[in-house]
Amino acid sequence: MKIRSLFKGAATALLAVAALAVPLSASHAEQGDRTLTVATMWEALPLSMKPRRSRFFNESEILDTLIKLDFDMKLIPGLATSWKRESPTRWSFTLREGVKFHDGSDFNAAAAKYSLERVIALLPYASDLLNIKAITAVSDAVLEIETNAPFAALPNQLTDAITVIYARASFDDKGAFVKPVGTGPWQFVDYKKQDRTVVERFDGYWGDSPALDKIVYRFIPDHNARALALETGEVDFVVHLLPSDVQRMEADDKLKVYKEPSAGLYYGAFNAGEMSPLSDSKVRQALNLLVDRDLLVKGALDNIGKPAWKFFPAAFPWSSDKVSSYRFDPEAAAALLAEAGFEKVDGVWSKDGAPLELRIVSYSSRAEMSVITETMAALLAQHGIKSKIELFTWAGMLDKVKQGAYDVSVVFWTPEMTGHPDLHLKSQFHSQAGLNYQNWSNPEFDALVDKGRGLDVGPDAMDVYIKAQQILQDDAPIIPLVHKIYVAASTSGVEGYKVHPSGFFYNFKAVSKK
Repeated sequence: MKIRSLFKGAATALLAVAALAVPLSASHAEQGDRTLTVATMWEALPLSMKPRRSRFFNESEILDTLIKLDFDMKLIPGLATSWKRESPTRWSFTLREGVKFHDGSDFNAAAAKYSLERVIALLPYASDLLNIKAITAVSDAVLEIETNAPFAALPNQLTDAITVIYARASFDDKGAFVKPVGTGPWQFVDYKKQDRTVVERFDGYWGDSPALDKIVYRFIPDHNARALALETGEVDFVVHLLPSDVQRMEADDKLKVYKEPSAGLYYGAFNAGEMSPLSDSKVRQALNLLVDRDLLVKGALDNIGKPAWKFFPAAFPWSSDKVSSYRFDPEAAAALLAEAGFEKVDGVWSKDGAPLELRIVSYSSRAEMSVITETMAALLAQHGIKSKIELFTWAGMLDKVKQGAYDVSVVFWTPEMTGHPDLHLKSQFHSQAGLNYQNWSNPEFDALVDKGRGLDVGPDAMDVYIKAQQILQDDAPIIPLVHKIYVAASTSGVEGYKVHPSGFFYNFKAVSKK
């Protein structure tokens, strides 16, 4: 495809210029082999709870959650060693004893209660995520949580980074957040704006002690500059590589490349409001039939991704073959567009004399986002649908979306991140959800998602979520595009790294350097 060659050409042309964008740092020889330097696409912001829902605190393991997800996305103990649903709305958590925060204070049920209540007070999104009515410290080792309604997904939601447990020292006397003080294997020591965040090993950690002494998270937003920083030895580890960099790095015996499926979906969110041509479900369905996902992944991403024909990937436990998949079918799409009142004139779909032209918005900070967006538009153009693309920062795109000034917003989401469908189906698509900016509402879908919240894992819950997923397919408020393959790379001396399928957990405590 032309877009692929242009994309690769631009990346090559920028490589030399990118070197100028790499901030200077001390050499690895000066830092020693027990320091890992990591180049990141996002700035690690340790002095705020809000950006990216505090994910840095969890992925870097400065702070712990009560419950964690293992490498099979199954629930395992974190700061809670066990949990039990005592009634439809009441949960009991037995907490790990003898755990210390980085400031030397004790972790116990009172500390967990204080932290979760602070999170809910300071981050409104957490209230809907957790659905908590009351938290009680029954004893030092037992925490009780009562939810507003039956909520079977609570343990899964407690793996989300927004629920990390903060020490009281993380907040000032008025309860405002100051800095992260947690129980994790790494403690925060330094931050230089637009440059780096530094963490050091916490020798009082309750688990196995890390092999490394220090991790330096370098903020290098330019995708080519991040790759070059690794190839020149400026950093040890890099995340969010361009697909065009992967093959070159795989051929370099001084580097290691890590590629594994992970939570993450690139998709187009449709504006179903009255002012958009996508208010008609037939048009939304037609778009799903016109974009060849196999060609998109092969032509634009060098097969670094999996074609997405529905919201959840096949490997996700709540996915099901009973949920129908879209397919590439231009003839069926043409029939739907004709039913919606469009006709093809000189190769362009039009209605009442006006061509069908989509306002497509996205953001450029993610490595693959621009090329996915451009390729989707190019594939639609091949079948007579025009588009105008605008790329913004994430915040800039979100402003456009909130104003309704778009038809398709191409975004990245992590639909398997907590291992349960509730977070993603409810927070994105429920008509009352705070993140539903699409003007899409389906009462049957709402009812199913609300019902699923109260059902324990089993056939009844599975049946409910299959029906909800099928409505997502049939009414088509989105166009799934690519299931993410997580790609990272390191120098050959880095050992012990493994991609976590959540996409938001480095597990550097298991890593060492030669």
